[in-house]
Amino acid sequence: MVTTRFAYICRPFAQGLLDKTRALNELDFNKHQRARLRESISVDVRKLCDMLIPDARHPQVSVAAAEQAAAIGVDLGQETWHSQTRFDPKRAVFHYEHVNLVSQIVNALTYADSVGAIVQTVSDGLRLAWITKEEDARLTALGYRHKRPDPGAAYAEAGVVLLPPTPDPGHDRSDGVVSRAATG
Repeated sequence: MVTTRFAYICRPFAQGLLDKTRALNELDFNKHQRARLRESISVDVRKLCDMLIPDARHPQVSVAAAEQAAAIGVDLGQETWHSQTRFDPKRAVFHYEHVNLVSQIVNALTYADSVGAIVQTVSDGLRLAWITKEEDARLTALGYRHKRPDPGAAYAEAGVVLLPPTPDPGHDRSDGVVSRAATG
């Protein structure tokens, strides 16, 4: 279920994403134009992620990243790629990662037929995680940087163990039911 906060933040992007995916499906663009439109959709998805994390969705954290973050007093569940240089000045320790690749979300969006379906698709596909640079190197060495049909299997093969996800803000943490405040 999508929380009201998540949907509210998605709203400025959802209509544009719907229009762009419809254009991609329906209009006769040349190869260059199609590539630029897909690129624009990818940028929109990335920027939407920047807005959603951590206010409407918490990033996941690998066990190894959590241990390293605890040693320096950082709660990665509240951090973003934009805040990383405060605790990891050269981005040398931690890697902010799309568990489900942006390209996978973009592909799934092409089947959405309404703004609500766009919001649901983004909600279903959006999984960001903090992992260590070493874990990222293992994923890359196994060929999972740009193609990851089964993210869980890729992470398992690379030995990356994610802590259980924290419920989205607006969910009751004890049972996963959306709180009354979140439903407005």
